[in-house]
Amino acid sequence: MKASVCSSCGASDHRCNNKECPQYETYITSRKSKAVSIHDILPSDSEYVEEEPEVLAFLGTDTYTEDVLIEQYTIHKTYILSRIASGKTLGIKFRLPAIPEDISENLIKFTIHKLGDTTSSWRCKGDLVSKKEGVQECKAFTSDGPLSYSPSSDWDVIYFLDARLWLQNIFVLYKIKLKKSSEEWGSIKVSKTQTFSDQAKQGRRPRIGWKLLYPQLSNHIEKVYEGTFEGIFRAPQSIDSQ
Repeated sequence: MKASVCSSCGASDHRCNNKECPQYETYITSRKSKAVSIHDILPSDSEYVEEEPEVLAFLGTDTYTEDVLIEQYTIHKTYILSRIASGKTLGIKFRLPAIPEDISENLIKFTIHKLGDTTSSWRCKGDLVSKKEGVQECKAFTSDGPLSYSPSSDWDVIYFLDARLWLQNIFVLYKIKLKKSSEEWGSIKVSKTQTFSDQAKQGRRPRIGWKLLYPQLSNHIEKVYEGTFEGIFRAPQSIDSQ
C-alpha cells in the first residue's frame, strides 16, 4: 500500500489534517478562509426581487390575438359544458370555475377595440392599458356574487363584463369613467357601516356585487356593448356555439 504523504509538510507518516503535523494550524486557517457560507451566496434584501407571474409581468408585444381568444374561450367553454353534462349524468352538482382572467380581460380588450380604442393592450402589469384612457381595470362576473378589489390597485377607468349568460355567448359590457381615487368611488357603501375607502385604508379587500354597485353609481355607468361573443370582433368571426 502506498504510504500517506502530507500535502502540507511532505512527511510520509501522516496526512495534512493530522493534528501532529507541524503545519496543521496553517492548514486549518487556509481551509477556513476558503469556506463559503450560505449567507455569502444568498442575495441581500436589496438584490432580491420576487418574479411576478408570467402573465402579469408580460410587457412585450401583445400576442393575445383574436384567434388566441377564440381558441381559449372555446377550450374553457367546452370544459364547462362537459362538467355540466357529467353532473347531470351522475346526479352531482359541481362547483364550476369562473372565466379565467386572460379570457375575460382580452374579451374586454377586443370589445374596446371594436368601440374605437385600438390602443388598449394586455401587455401590462395590470389588466389593460390604453394610450387614450390610461389604466383600464377589468371586472367580470358570471353570478350575482360579490366582486373583490385590491386595496392597493389603481385605475383611470373601470370596465364591468356581465357574463351571466356567457354559456349562450351573450355579454354586456359597462364602462365607469371614474378613477379609483375619485370621491364618488371611494364613498361607495360596501357594508352598512363602511365605504370602499374605509376598507381600502384598512388594507382589506372591499367586496361588492354588481347589483349593489349599480344603483350607487348609475349616473356614471355607460353600457357600451350588448351582444354575442362573435360580435365583439371588428371583423366577422365564427365560433361553435355548441
